Amino acid sequence: MTIQNQPAIFYVNAALFDCDGTLVNSTGAISEFWRDFGKTRPHVNPDEIIRTSHGCRTFDVIAKWSPEDANVAQVTAWEGAIPDSFGQYAKPIPGAVELVKSFDDFSKQQTADGKQRWAIVTSGTLPLATKWLKLMSITQPDCFITAEKVTKGKPHPQGYQNARNTLGFEDAAAKVVVFEDAPAGITAGKGAGAMIVGICSTYDPEKVRKSGADIVVDDLSSFKIDSYNPATNEFKVVVSEYHYANEEYLQEVA
Repeated sequence: MTIQNQPAIFYVNAALFDCDGTLVNSTGAISEFWRDFGKTRPHVNPDEIIRTSHGCRTFDVIAKWSPEDANVAQVTAWEGAIPDSFGQYAKPIPGAVELVKSFDDFSKQQTADGKQRWAIVTSGTLPLATKWLKLMSITQPDCFITAEKVTKGKPHPQGYQNARNTLGFEDAAAKVVVFEDAPAGITAGKGAGAMIVGICSTYDPEKVRKSGADIVVDDLSSFKIDSYNPATNEFKVVVSEYHYANEEYLQEVA
């Protein structure tokens, strides 16, 4: 990771996290699933799916490549079995567990109402995402939006907008950050009016930046919640290591 002399600093009311590629590096496990899926389906190109479909709902990908297999119950079962069959290829993103728990602790201990100011919005199904969280010892958040809870998957902003609404920050003036790794998710977050932290777990920094990320990092290990301001209901977040940060996040000395 590029180490910057000046920290990037931003203020937010709430944080929304993708799961695969953001909290857990599941690329290897998902890739193995697609390769296995393609073994008995010559019309399916696993390598092309792996290259182009990260961040999209498994059902949407199967509906495109193998429509005859696009049965919701079956796809949900297949996806839910990925951690069991290929979980050895997955691992937590550095710093992800600590940052999520920090948002959770600040929310419960320092806010007036003690309600969570963070959520997870994933293209994965509930069985899959639940198993990833268990693997990382992250407690399921109150606002947990999985593939089953949206009618339009990423890059559509529906999931992130729903999370904003659920947390009570639907007003466009509210400051929300989305943590994402995939171009589809970055587009979705932007569409929901959020600033974007792009994690380079799947794509290179230039790709993540060009997709619309406001801050580009390798992982979440250099993030720190510096403080919470009850007057503005905002968290101050400091990032000490990054590849790129928009100028507006470099105006203050920590």
